[in-house]
Amino acid sequence: TGPRGEIERLIEKYSALYQVPVDLVRHVVNRESTFNPKAYNRGHWGLMQIKHATARGMGYLGPAAGLFDAETNLKYAVKYLRGAWLVSGGNAKRADQLYQSGYYYDAKRKGLLEATGLGTDRTRRRLPPDA
Repeated sequence: TGPRGEIERLIEKYSALYQVPVDLVRHVVNRESTFNPKAYNRGHWGLMQIKHATARGMGYLGPAAGLFDAETNLKYAVKYLRGAWLVSGGNAKRADQLYQSGYYYDAKRKGLLEATGLGTDRTRRRLPPDA
């Protein structure tokens, strides 16, 4: 299958895992890196040009250069794209824009911080009586 075929297989795998349209993931990969897993631009790494800090926010524990690995990059970047997809309400164009610009405040406003993996939704919480 070759490198492109392997990347396509991984795109399909993580699109299905995170329930994001495969065409959206493919579009982001093409725009960000033209399918080059070794792409790098000012702190943006790999296929989907994810920042190391963003990948860490999605659970990645490795070094920044580890994001050059196609599977690692897709695992964490598609997870981040899933958050954009949720915040967009399933609108691919809007999800793509949110992926590029960030969506923390949109997620916070919509009460989707936990669903997107960006944090804890703050609701008025009461302490138990014995606390």
